[in-house]
Amino acid sequence: MKFDDTQISTMQDQTGLQPIPDDNPAMEQLKQAFGEHTFYLDEQGLYVWEWIEGPEADGQPVTAVQIATWADEDKTALQPTEPQVVDAVVKLDPDADDEEDGGGSAA
Repeated sequence: MKFDDTQISTMQDQTGLQPIPDDNPAMEQLKQAFGEHTFYLDEQGLYVWEWIEGPEADGQPVTAVQIATWADEDKTALQPTEPQVVDAVVKLDPDADDEEDGGGSAA
């Protein structure tokens, strides 16, 4: 899913994560390989976020999905993997009750 500015801000407030900027030279390759998403990197690899059940519910949480891992120890290249849901859940609606914090890392 592609986040809007409010969702990006909420994600950063709740997790400390910052997305790969749209003007990053790698974005075109990422979009071609994985589709239109807001991409996040951490020590384990590349992630996108997906609705757990569907975007129609107010306060519906999203979960991190790892779509690539680092191909080398220097973390200079990524290799695609089978998408894997990780244990990170965030509610993008800051006004929703019972907010969950996904922590400082997607993994």
